[in-house]
Amino acid sequence: MRRFVRGRGVYNFTLNAHYRGLGPRHLLWMLGLGPTQRFWGPLSWLTLGIDWTVWGLDPWGYHLTNLLLHAATAATFLLVAERLLARAVTGVSPTAVRVGAAAAALFWALHPLRVESVAWISERRDVLSGLLLMLTVLAWLRSTESSGSERRRWTAAAVVAYALSMLAKPIGMTLPLVLLVLDVYPLRRLALGRGVAAAPGGRAALRETLPFAVVAVVGAAVALALTHEVKGLADYPLWVRPALLGYALAFSLWKTALPLGLIPLYEIPAQWSAADPRLVLGTLAAVGITGAVALAWRRWPGPATAWAVYVIVISPVSGLAIHGGPQIAADRYTYLPALAPALLIGAMVCLLVRSVGSGIVAAGSARLAAAGLVVWLAGFGVLTWQQTEVWRDSVTLWDHAATFAPGCARCLHGLGVAWYRGGAPQAAVPPLERAVALRPDLPFQADLGLALWASGRARDAVPHLQAALAQQPHNSQLERRVGAVLIEAGRPEEARAHFSALLRQRPDDVDALTGLGLALVASGRAAESVAYLEHAAALSPRATPPRFALARAYLALGDRPRADRALAVLRTIDPGLAERAGRR
Repeated sequence: MRRFVRGRGVYNFTLNAHYRGLGPRHLLWMLGLGPTQRFWGPLSWLTLGIDWTVWGLDPWGYHLTNLLLHAATAATFLLVAERLLARAVTGVSPTAVRVGAAAAALFWALHPLRVESVAWISERRDVLSGLLLMLTVLAWLRSTESSGSERRRWTAAAVVAYALSMLAKPIGMTLPLVLLVLDVYPLRRLALGRGVAAAPGGRAALRETLPFAVVAVVGAAVALALTHEVKGLADYPLWVRPALLGYALAFSLWKTALPLGLIPLYEIPAQWSAADPRLVLGTLAAVGITGAVALAWRRWPGPATAWAVYVIVISPVSGLAIHGGPQIAADRYTYLPALAPALLIGAMVCLLVRSVGSGIVAAGSARLAAAGLVVWLAGFGVLTWQQTEVWRDSVTLWDHAATFAPGCARCLHGLGVAWYRGGAPQAAVPPLERAVALRPDLPFQADLGLALWASGRARDAVPHLQAALAQQPHNSQLERRVGAVLIEAGRPEEARAHFSALLRQRPDDVDALTGLGLALVASGRAAESVAYLEHAAALSPRATPPRFALARAYLALGDRPRADRALAVLRTIDPGLAERAGRR
């Protein structure tokens, strides 16, 4: 990884100074008490602040931290899987259990779906909260194996780890429900059908879950209050919500089984349709799996337990209650839910070993199955390596996305913006034009206009920047750019009218005064421009645009002494700009 990628990566790190340090103002911002953040996760921001103190803006160090956290999560999951499989699969040796746990951990850790969470630095929240949640479950399992003061210590450690995970990312808000499911199976401290507390230790199990429930409720409430840019139930038709859950479940399972065509954005449709095949097939698949595991519950409780955990863990990011972002699904949303199918893989390995020992499966067949599993995991490793290369830089990432999803307007927009920011505006124009054609309702016009302008096509840029301003009528930056591009397109009178209209609304707007002055100079009316530009310079003495424009106005009038005075002031602020202004 050579640089920060994607829009949020650029904003969060290269354009965001709030996390760069560990002082009081930085810590207040991390807590969500400073300028608002899109998503809340103060502990994750703290680790990023530590990264900055060590690595500065070198993304390599940030990626290393993500990778180490992911590796630590996999190692902790290995210990968790070992304990759960030992309870769930009887009649196997400790060695077989360890092999099964290792298979589960490798399946989860090496899967290509993990790449987005690990390679995208903005998802530090995933890998950090994942590690803390695994430590929570491990400590909780140790508490169920202990008694007395030792049990209380392990329970306290689990609650503290859980609270820290919520501070990293509140994605684990459903953990108390997961613990209850595990108490039913494989721990069997709770029993279904005879009253949930009927099994030995049932009341204690319910009582011990309460602290986790309190942390979950408080953490979720705080996160929701401090999180922005999410959509609630009222933003989408009510029928869409369960369909989104069904699609999320089916999508994650399908990509887990066949991780091909993974892209950074699976775009949400502009309009929802009840006949959308993704929603229909996803919902049918989810209902079918639920029915199958429910019918098989008494004979094979493992699949039902894994499915229940899977549904519970994925529900917060499925769109069932709230939805954030332009994606209908995401690879990163599988980071925690995929632990459940990984455990099933581990259980199958344990059962295979047991079947060989009991003579049900021949040793040759077992070796063939083991070889197949090794090849499968190795294949995942290769795909993961290839997927990591996709995240090398923004152009590579979005080019990959646009290739696999040519109808994804936001992917095309991402590619165009990546080319533009990389200094290749001409390459940015075609994908941005396609993005605007696909979704004219989205705010892509400004970027297309800027790319055209930077490509030397100011006349073509004008209608797009004007359309962008119509979409965002109070955007002062766009107001300034529309006037500037009109001047460069050879339409100074229109630029003059544009800036004059702005000044009627805001008489002391420095940008509008400067723009009007430049428009008058371009119209051959430099003498009229001086008053506006002098006023702008007086309002903002250290601003460079008014000084630049004033020097050009005096040069256009042939008043070299005054131009030199304006250039002398500008030279103290920006010598390079002063040199440009002095050229005629």
